[in-house]
Amino acid sequence: MIWYSILWQPRDFNNQNAFIELDGCPRFYLSDNGSPPSKNDLESKYLNLFIKEIFATVIFMQNENGLDIPTHYRNGIFMPKQNPSYDNWLKNQFLICEKEIERVKTRQELIQKNIFLEYSSKIIRHDMHSGINTYLPRGMEMLLQKLNTEIIKEKKLQPAITLLERGLKHTQKVYQGVYAFTNLVKENSQLDKTNFDLKSALIDYLLLTAYHDKVSILDNLPNIYANQSLMCTAIDNLIRNGLKYNDTRTIDKKVTIYMENKFLVIEDNGIGMTNEQFKKLSLPYKRGNTDEQGSGLGLNICVAIIEEHGYTIFSEKIESGTKIKIGGLV
Repeated sequence: MIWYSILWQPRDFNNQNAFIELDGCPRFYLSDNGSPPSKNDLESKYLNLFIKEIFATVIFMQNENGLDIPTHYRNGIFMPKQNPSYDNWLKNQFLICEKEIERVKTRQELIQKNIFLEYSSKIIRHDMHSGINTYLPRGMEMLLQKLNTEIIKEKKLQPAITLLERGLKHTQKVYQGVYAFTNLVKENSQLDKTNFDLKSALIDYLLLTAYHDKVSILDNLPNIYANQSLMCTAIDNLIRNGLKYNDTRTIDKKVTIYMENKFLVIEDNGIGMTNEQFKKLSLPYKRGNTDEQGSGLGLNICVAIIEEHGYTIFSEKIESGTKIKIGGLV
């Protein structure tokens, strides 16, 4: 990172507006990539000023908090403490640069968090793969080979075996979703897409959920070219929201999935949600009920997945509930 000093000058010394702008314009620029700021971009914001010179800052002062403050001082021209009025002005002027400091600081923190996330993703993608997709399935297979029907019946092992099989299948399904998510963290990542039957994929995805009997999937769903795990995750989130925030009193909660005019529709029978409400709840950390537990990220991630595929998504409030419509699949 390099600080650059910016020397401004009024275009017309008789214009009072020029001196008003001069009081508020940035005198320093913190570059996080080492490149100086664009003269044209800076001058376009101040009509009555022009930039006389931009140069890399080499002399700094410290404020009362020990923070380095860039200066316009230059060796052989003038130095700190030679001009006390400038030193005092500099401390006030430096406040204008705080936004730039925060921008660079935020970017550095984001880079570090991405490094942590990429490292965690690597562990999930590679180190957990063997256990979930190799060791556990082989162990189950070997165990079942040793247990004949008589032993299973005598020891009443079938319920435990069923739980293990369902648990393994559920874990593998979750792993596929996490794997797809963590691949998006990688630089220049691209979605891993395949052609698949959307109805079959959703039925298989919902099979192990407690609410699969409340979901009706009609026969007119198409084959689509997408990331199967991510798309099922996104649609499942819409299904769960349609059931969770459904306070209907007269009939059972239900969600119906079907195609309508080339849109995939996820329809619930709740109180209804307008597109404006949908957009608001799609923001990060927003929840439908502030008293409930949860991250408030589910709908935001769902929309991100849909848009990452190049699809569109919006909400339509109807008399009997809500229609979430996804366009661009076909």
